[in-house]
Amino acid sequence: MELLTLLVFSVGGVICHQIPDRSFFWDGNQLPVCARCTGLYLSGFVGLVGFLAFRAARPRLDARVGLRVLLIAAVPTAGSVASGALGWWDGDNVTRALLAIPLGATAGMIVAAVFTKDLR
Repeated sequence: MELLTLLVFSVGGVICHQIPDRSFFWDGNQLPVCARCTGLYLSGFVGLVGFLAFRAARPRLDARVGLRVLLIAAVPTAGSVASGALGWWDGDNVTRALLAIPLGATAGMIVAAVFTKDLR
């Protein structure tokens, strides 16, 4: 199990800073990515599965519209990152994760749309 934990944290370290103060803990153990990344990845998964699950209601997406929606969805995350970097406001871990949800869910849906060829 220690080898698996090391592998997961090594992969997480490539994509995330893994700062303990900015990470969630489960049963006393730090998750392999920070709170913001946790929000991004979990909501990305939900967006991807949600897009695939609602096949009948699934729209065909125009790539330009998808890009605009993705940029709009990135505003809360970008604002959170920028305000923290500038020292204006640096919310807690729950806030960081919540502000990442729009970007993650939108990205997940776009990935699913590309996968199902519903992006034109």
